[in-house]
Amino acid sequence: MNVQHILNRGRQLAESLMTDQCRVTHMGKPVTDPETGLVGPAANTVYEGRCKVQTSGGLAAENTEGGIVEALGAVTPVWSMYVHFPYGTTGLLPGDVCEITEAADPNLKGRRLRLLNMQSEKSHATACRWNVKEMGNSNE
Repeated sequence: MNVQHILNRGRQLAESLMTDQCRVTHMGKPVTDPETGLVGPAANTVYEGRCKVQTSGGLAAENTEGGIVEALGAVTPVWSMYVHFPYGTTGLLPGDVCEITEAADPNLKGRRLRLLNMQSEKSHATACRWNVKEMGNSNE
């Protein structure tokens, strides 16, 4: 059994499911416009290309005090969001903003997601997966 061959094929298959397009921007130190004197954020595109948005869960989440989130005395299910990038994607950092520019599901287009942290590494990774938190929609 050739593990590397199987792994390469798995990476190809994983990337074939990445039918969405996105732009990931790193927000740098604020810059001052020399003409207007206005201070604005410095945005630097660190990735532009294929991705896949995914959710999972329905699990109860813990609040900041370490307890279970409750609403009217009931456990509230919480869904986790992820963005998958092609294996080997580099330059992404926690805090970067991923904007979905094209999507298989039209409801995803324009969504802005903050990268939280890369999911745990594994021996035979087929994609670069990031936990994300929704920030809103650029169309709003």
